[in-house]
Amino acid sequence: MSVALIEESAKEVRRLAIAGSPLAVGDFRLKKLIPPLEQAGVKVPVFSQVAKSISDVVNGTEADSAARLLNLSTLLNAILYTQGQSGTDGDYRELDVFATNCASTRTTARVLKPLVAALTASGGGRIEIIKTAVERGLFNDLRLIGPAIQALGDSYPEIADLVAEKILPVYGPGIIPQLKAALDLKGKKPDARKLSVMHQLDPAGTLELCKTALEDGSPEVKAAAIACLARHEDCLPRVLEQANAKNKLVRAAALEALAEHDRPDVTKLFNELIKGKALDILVGPFRRLQNRQVLNLLLEEGKRVVSLIVKGDSEQISRLCEILDCLASRKDAGVAAFLLEGFAKSDALVKVKAVKNPVITSTTTRYFALAGADLMERLTVLLYDIGSPNALEAILAKREMLSPAVFLQIWRSALRRWPAERVFEEFSPLLEQTKGPGKEKSLSLQRAIHAAHDSQMAEAVVPRGKTVTWDPRWLDAAIKADAPLIVYNLARPNHKASLDYLLKQPKAKAEPAAGFAVRALARCHYPQATDFFLEQVARKTKGAKYFDYELQSLLASAKHLPATDLPKLDAFATKLDEKFVDHFLDAIAPLRAAGQPIEATSN
Repeated sequence: MSVALIEESAKEVRRLAIAGSPLAVGDFRLKKLIPPLEQAGVKVPVFSQVAKSISDVVNGTEADSAARLLNLSTLLNAILYTQGQSGTDGDYRELDVFATNCASTRTTARVLKPLVAALTASGGGRIEIIKTAVERGLFNDLRLIGPAIQALGDSYPEIADLVAEKILPVYGPGIIPQLKAALDLKGKKPDARKLSVMHQLDPAGTLELCKTALEDGSPEVKAAAIACLARHEDCLPRVLEQANAKNKLVRAAALEALAEHDRPDVTKLFNELIKGKALDILVGPFRRLQNRQVLNLLLEEGKRVVSLIVKGDSEQISRLCEILDCLASRKDAGVAAFLLEGFAKSDALVKVKAVKNPVITSTTTRYFALAGADLMERLTVLLYDIGSPNALEAILAKREMLSPAVFLQIWRSALRRWPAERVFEEFSPLLEQTKGPGKEKSLSLQRAIHAAHDSQMAEAVVPRGKTVTWDPRWLDAAIKADAPLIVYNLARPNHKASLDYLLKQPKAKAEPAAGFAVRALARCHYPQATDFFLEQVARKTKGAKYFDYELQSLLASAKHLPATDLPKLDAFATKLDEKFVDHFLDAIAPLRAAGQPIEATSN
């Protein structure tokens, strides 16, 4: 007899066994095999038996799904073992065994599939998937070790660094043999990350390997070895020797590693470098610098340079920019005082012109063409990063003379310091601007309000633990000015004008508007929000060949829909193009969890 139908059934049963037996209930892929099996059962009764077992699974309850799926799997395997090949030729060998800190998990294959793809494939949007998985603790799963090690060589450095810093260390020293087997001391950045992870997991056991890497490795691997060796006090003399290395990458790595140590020989080294002509190599080390004496010396040099610029010496602008680069990300009280002192001289600084016909030499920096107004932009950004009340008030006090390039810093400072009414009265007129710099500020304002409501960007606008109060007049002003990004985020229940505006947006604007509109409609408790969502999905997937960003954005909004509409969403999935079904089911999975009782969720 032909076993094609049995093989297809076994394949689907295996998929459901991996994904979880509760998902077998109502599974449309399994259900569509019933009619052909019943038809074949007219001549071969065993097919009818398989069809009945499948019907019991898909039409049963989740409580009985595990037992019924096991019975179906047993029946199918029995048929295949008697009708097909059940083994393969090969030699016996011992399996590699690695000890890890992980335990077995019940994470389904449906959850792991997009995560594995994010680690091993290419394209945008992957880092958000990986970060979310880290936050949820999904990497406590042995199946992800291989893909995570592969991701150390990802073309997107942020992903590779995230894997090295947050993911692989979770597995413990048991993965060191796998990392060491793939390590090439003459390799590039991926091998440098492998060495760093190995040392983090077993500092004493990998010390000799790091010393060998420092002697024989490529510049990238040497830089990683330097960072590792600097954590061993007795190895600091080796690191100090590399502070004068010819290779700039190795020299910079040595200085960054030494910056964490407060020793006389380190202090002397940095003091000599500050007195030198170029400071660009000190930018990285000053982010980690612990030596107060060295920091004070740089601040004194900064004050001297500012006084020269105020007097009209525009050649010193590039020098001050290098100093500001070194101070970026530092929030020391001395640094804040220095920045405020320089910002207070804004009237004089903005008048300083750029250097005319600069002499470009090997020590000339990229800042040789900047003017005093550019310095004010840089000071504004650094003061905003400091974030103290005095710093924010200083920015707001000078807002009229600052360029549009720092509009976001001005806006965010106002959000933190002013009452909601004043923020609206000061900035809402920008929504009416449609030309020139005013139009650019209007667009920046819309994006800024959207960012304030985005979970991933909100902390950059307002510190954690604090909330923004919005003047209710913003919503009507945004509708009047046709500013959709603001309406999406500020639309509220029982506001008919915003509801009408949201319903017509996907037809009038670009596709990503559909996802934002669904979120807003769900937040406003619009009764037909799910119907609206399904209309947009049907329109977007009709004739579509790829799961593009616009469709991703739309499906991501599904989690905001009411869980009571799950039957309607499941019914729609049976009519969806097969290449989008898994993505759609993943999108509505949070609703399925939300709709279960607490006992079922905990189980």
